[in-house]
Amino acid sequence: MNSCNILAIIGLILDMIGVGLIFIFGIPSKIDTEGHTYIITENVDENEKKEANKYKRFSWMGLFLVFLGFLLQCLNYII
Repeated sequence: MNSCNILAIIGLILDMIGVGLIFIFGIPSKIDTEGHTYIITENVDENEKKEANKYKRFSWMGLFLVFLGFLLQCLNYII
């Protein structure tokens, strides 16, 4: 197995991990997709903020891994 094939395999693995993260954590949206209306209060739920940040971080990491995997597969064909 040469180094080009290894790049393609690593790229595919990163793609699969990235797609899995996006599937589990979703892509953060700017609107509520379920149509709920919320009452805004002065209270801030710190646990909810931490959970939202975790989902946002993992979804962006998944997207990054998909692009990195794609780049490695392109390098495989260029080399």
